Amino acid sequence: MNTTYSFQQINNALSNCSSFYLTKETDEDGDQAFALRDGCGDQDGDLFNYIYDVQAYVTENQDVFDYLARYN
Repeated sequence: MNTTYSFQQINNALSNCSSFYLTKETDEDGDQAFALRDGCGDQDGDLFNYIYDVQAYVTENQDVFDYLARYN
């Protein structure tokens, strides 16, 4: 996967294809991070430090992958 999608594009894909969404957070070092949240707002797993890592994780869902592919 060579394309890196924006926060908003990934969040749109998640919101439209799953019960998850993405939030911008600050980690314990004060750096920007990203949290994957379920429909209840609970964080799913650890924070992601890079948007590409979020993308790599969420595109394991074929529906999310296909939704993001529309941006190419």
